[in-house]
Amino acid sequence: MIHAIIGDVIQITENEVILRSGYVEYLLSVTAQTASKLSNLDPEARREVRLLTVLVHREDSMSLFGFFDAQEREAFLQLQTVSGIGSKQALKILSGISVRHLAEALDSGNLKLLASIPGIGPKTGQKMILALRNVLVLEDEQPKGKESPAKGKTGQWADIVNALLDMGYDRRRVEQVIEEMSGEHAAEIEQLSRHEAEQLLFRYAIKRLG
Repeated sequence: MIHAIIGDVIQITENEVILRSGYVEYLLSVTAQTASKLSNLDPEARREVRLLTVLVHREDSMSLFGFFDAQEREAFLQLQTVSGIGSKQALKILSGISVRHLAEALDSGNLKLLASIPGIGPKTGQKMILALRNVLVLEDEQPKGKESPAKGKTGQWADIVNALLDMGYDRRRVEQVIEEMSGEHAAEIEQLSRHEAEQLLFRYAIKRLG
């Protein structure tokens, strides 16, 4: 399984992104939410972007789907456990509603909201409620203005550490750099969401590791 791809954003459309990693350019299908977040990144931040992925292999095709964060990917996978919802429809659903609002609608049984999502009718909406109520669990974003929980604790940034280890870097050196970076940039991290902080630390760590 391809867990994630790290590379430079070459092109963004409403539902596709081209990411160049090394000498390979990958075409990933994405939600409108992910496309919007990538479009809002400044040119420097579009380098060394990390997108989580899901590879869907059919008899006649292989499709790679990209996600800005783990919550969106998890929602994509969970939606496909509902009878009648495949990968393309799951992506379409997540383009029409944020993961947080989707989870809230499912947990509250808000059939009216679910049925208003493009491609979802009352029947499918009811199936989603029955199958996914209280299933999607969201991690709260780190509150702004609070002390960063990562300072001095590389375990809080396990995804970044693992990504760098996969690239061949030494664990001890990686953990040292992440701890240094999270301390040096603590004030900046405090103003960011969890995912934005991860992207920032990842870019700084790559530069420090060389």
